[in-house]
Amino acid sequence: MSKTASPRHTKLQTMIDMLRRDEGASIPEIAAATQWRAHTVRGAMSGALKKRHGLKITSQLDANRRRIYRLPTTILIFRSTRAARYSDGDCQLTHRPTETLSV
Repeated sequence: MSKTASPRHTKLQTMIDMLRRDEGASIPEIAAATQWRAHTVRGAMSGALKKRHGLKITSQLDANRRRIYRLPTTILIFRSTRAARYSDGDCQLTHRPTETLSV
């Protein structure tokens, strides 16, 4: 009997899933789902998603004057926290960890 490894569902993946919904997600909603504080959610958006993975997050104010964040329709395939491969339209984009330089 062989066991198949199920994909790891991380808090970062939870955040991405929420941002990919049609209605998007607000900072308090993501914080409640991931059990992070608001500043940690903003840091993850800025550092992990925007800088590390090169994703573009859009935001707008809704009728209740809350800021709603969304990811455009992008297919995400995470290999690890630091490496992601995704396709945006026709071009294939691949991000890999940075190389270490030995002196």
